[in-house]
Amino acid sequence: MMAGAALVIAAMFALKLTLGTKPPPATDGCVGTPTSETVVVLDHSEELAKQTLDEITKRVMRRVEERVQTNERVTVFYVSELSKKSLVPAFSRCKPPQEGNRAYENAKGIAKVYKTSFLDPLGAAIKVAPANAKESPVAQALIDISLSQYLRGRQNTLLVYSDMLEHTPKFSLLHCTEPSKTIALFRQARSGAQERPKFERTSVVLNIVPRLNIPATTLKCRDQVWAWFFGDNEGQGAGLETDYLPGA
Repeated sequence: MMAGAALVIAAMFALKLTLGTKPPPATDGCVGTPTSETVVVLDHSEELAKQTLDEITKRVMRRVEERVQTNERVTVFYVSELSKKSLVPAFSRCKPPQEGNRAYENAKGIAKVYKTSFLDPLGAAIKVAPANAKESPVAQALIDISLSQYLRGRQNTLLVYSDMLEHTPKFSLLHCTEPSKTIALFRQARSGAQERPKFERTSVVLNIVPRLNIPATTLKCRDQVWAWFFGDNEGQGAGLETDYLPGA
């Protein structure tokens, strides 16, 4: 019995020693360099119906809880007229473990840290209600994010929640009248800067916010420019999906 107890103690000591060699999390909760990135882009240039905002919150939180892996970084950006000169994350943390092994870990403590340091702050960032803004520079924000550290993991996911109606002084889909010239006009407006993002190993999901009373011509312009805009995406997991949100 004493020999058996000694073996158990030795095994627990060895396990604790092994676990203790893991590097501690950084201030953003990441252990080392995260290999996967999930970026959530929320268009805050126009008010949303309550059912739209509620559905956005449910989709993001469900995706994060069910599909984001431990130590994968989740970053949230807002797009408004301010993002042209100040595009900074509203939230950016790696997902910590949700549960631990009761045999050698504080399972309740791990669950508490997961909720208080990650899940609750993420939910608060997603639930912020947008207000009306003068501009909606969605394209510039997406290009800037594609050039940042937040979409350069071995595997990336980009979740966009927007009506995708780009509206800036240099280019506006709201004023588009000739769909065949939309892409050329957009590229002209981006002269001197990167015209469209170059993604690698990135799954892009567009969640379209519905807007009523939009002319059919504007919708054709929108579809053409974004199909081209997201056309440079290579590598494993690359793809583009579109889904609509409720409300109007």
